[in-house]
Amino acid sequence: MLPSLEDLRQSKDAAWLWDGLRGRVVWANAAGVARFDGQSVFDLVDRPFAENEPGIADLRALTLALAAGGETKVDLAFPSIASDLIITCRCAVHTLADGRTGLLVMELPQVVASATPNMTHATALVSALPQAVVFCSANGHVTWSNAAAVALLPNSTLVTTHFKSDERAQKVLGRVRDAGLSATVEEISSLIGLREAKVLALRLSPENDFAVVIEDVTERRQLERQLAAEPAAFIPPLPPAEAFEQLAQSLKQSLDSKSAEMKQARPVADAGVAAAPPKVVRLDVPDAIARSLEKSGEAVVVGRDHSILFATAKAVELFGKANVAEMMADTGLWQQLSDGPTITLKTVRHDAVRSSIPWKSGPAQQVVLKKSADVPARAVAPPPPTELETVAPTPMAEAALAPEVVKPKPLLVSVPADTRQAIADDEIKALLDVTSDGIITLDKEGVILSFSAGAEAIFGRSIADVVDRPMAELLTKESRKSLRDYIAALNGPGLASVFNDGREVEASVKQGTVPLFLTLGKLQSPKSRATFCAVVRDITTWKRTEKDLREAKEAAEAASRQKSEFLARVSHELRTPLNAIMGFSEVMRLERFGEMPNDKYRAYAHDIHASGSHLLDMINDLLDLSRVEAGKLELNFTAVNLHDAIDHAQKLLADQAKQARVVVRKAVSATLPRVVADLRSMRQVMANLLSNAIKYTDAGGQVLITAGLEDGKLVLRLKDSGIGMTMEQLEAALQPFSRVDTASRERQGTGLGLPLAKALVESNRASFNLTSEVGRGTLAEIIFPANRVLTE
Repeated sequence: MLPSLEDLRQSKDAAWLWDGLRGRVVWANAAGVARFDGQSVFDLVDRPFAENEPGIADLRALTLALAAGGETKVDLAFPSIASDLIITCRCAVHTLADGRTGLLVMELPQVVASATPNMTHATALVSALPQAVVFCSANGHVTWSNAAAVALLPNSTLVTTHFKSDERAQKVLGRVRDAGLSATVEEISSLIGLREAKVLALRLSPENDFAVVIEDVTERRQLERQLAAEPAAFIPPLPPAEAFEQLAQSLKQSLDSKSAEMKQARPVADAGVAAAPPKVVRLDVPDAIARSLEKSGEAVVVGRDHSILFATAKAVELFGKANVAEMMADTGLWQQLSDGPTITLKTVRHDAVRSSIPWKSGPAQQVVLKKSADVPARAVAPPPPTELETVAPTPMAEAALAPEVVKPKPLLVSVPADTRQAIADDEIKALLDVTSDGIITLDKEGVILSFSAGAEAIFGRSIADVVDRPMAELLTKESRKSLRDYIAALNGPGLASVFNDGREVEASVKQGTVPLFLTLGKLQSPKSRATFCAVVRDITTWKRTEKDLREAKEAAEAASRQKSEFLARVSHELRTPLNAIMGFSEVMRLERFGEMPNDKYRAYAHDIHASGSHLLDMINDLLDLSRVEAGKLELNFTAVNLHDAIDHAQKLLADQAKQARVVVRKAVSATLPRVVADLRSMRQVMANLLSNAIKYTDAGGQVLITAGLEDGKLVLRLKDSGIGMTMEQLEAALQPFSRVDTASRERQGTGLGLPLAKALVESNRASFNLTSEVGRGTLAEIIFPANRVLTE
């Protein structure tokens, strides 16, 4: 029997009453309020949930599926409350106060914990990236994907299936195996069709496990092609990557000169007198980084380009050197550290754990030396599966799961779980430094905790300069309020935390200001000090392109207005003398003031009147077209019967069809629904289309007019069996004053019929389609949407 709300009010088990269709809590007992981290039931009633949240989607489906009196058991997940919150509950239909169907949800005593492992700080950052990130094994099998990858790529276990061809996929995999890194632009299949994407593949381990970063650049590439077709309006600045490379070369030269000066300044010991030990040199390493590495108490060596950049006191002692300068002078020491997974120092074997880290002039290699276990690696039992399941889903962790023959490299088997996690975090940090976007983590007050290499390049500041400082100090005064409001909105209970669409801000740099697009996301990792992850992208090029396109659009619109106004004025001035020509030629043709004895004069009068009529039709079409382009065409929208508009055009052109020996047939029901349109313009459209069809149909041919409802839309078709057109001729026919050349007949008309018909149809809020095939005729379609069709 279903308990009442009064019974559940005193229950120690959580209970809620949901408006399932709207995804809202209507009522909850004290245990239910506490379960959702609320202070009172009003906190739950006011709380919004995303429509795609798993628990909300399940409740909506149950509300529609359960009949009155029905109940079921279900697991509900609410990641917006907690990433691992899954509630096993009993659900039953319950009527709401307004009579609608609700759902009573009662938590059962046992609670099943989520199988999702707690994300580490680095894994949470990858999950928050706007680019799709996929981790793969050596053969391309997907081992982990972030949220952006799930939203972009079809569900597949092989990353190679997303490439346009298997040949392209194998080329990328080959480059990663050979060089360790591949950056190309590929066509990939996605959930929204074939897309152009920047694909960055990075090898993560000697076993060729790798990560793939996919950034959709379809719109950007289309814009680049459009701009490439036009003359450049400005000289592009030096690309950020090249500028950064020049800065790195400059810093390297400076460091080399300092090292040479240090060697020359080293005093030579006099005979019999011991030379004083040289001072410890750290090459301008920020104190914050030096203290952090020394605090670990481990032997850490940082190097790049066959030379050592930094070493901790523990590493100096382990190698038996006097100081860091002496280690740097040993040119073969870094090569010794780079050779293999182990190194023997003072008769003790040490494991060398390598990773890539950000450094002041670009990524560097870090080597951490740890004593190997006394027991040989092959005798060490593999860790239990439960331990491996808590490791972040990286290719390195997957390699440790191999149950068969022991790996020949003991590092992959004997490294403890916390060390494997540290390796995985270092790999992810290296991946973040490769991306061009800046990745910044902030605490709840907006203070910077970490700063990626991309952020250093964008803001022109090193990590030591900005750590423990508010991010607002990097922005202009106008943008600081936008950042504060953004953080407050994400911390609040409103919809801003659900519909996160980013902000445009400006960064303050030495050269002035840089426009950026900022996206903030809340991190769900309970172990992380960081509350927010900020992703910043330099949009200077986009802003410049947007300005150029806007100015070009305004210039084109101004030119179009001037052309339309000129045509309107000229056409209006032509009417006055044309009326006199037609009037006098009509009097002469009808011989109103006496008979003309010469037949040639009579023929000339007929020709003058016919030419004047043709010129007047062209002027009227030209005026209508200029009004449409200028947006000044006045339309009287009423309920129009298209059957009457078709009859009017058929009667008007009956003589023309008879002379051309073309049969005009129609298959239109008299009960055809009316549409919202302008009657005069629709009659003109039908007359223009039918006239064109008759002109370009040979004797004995026919024109068929049909109309009917299709999926709520009213579709009118006019099909002829004429000579047809090629694609090039079809495009030319829709341009004003452009007449199609055909081998079988001379040019006819003014070249305004089809462009004017298309413009008038679109002014009536309908769509116009024209298709043709040489030798098989032309098909014109007018489609009125469902909201323009009047039903009884």
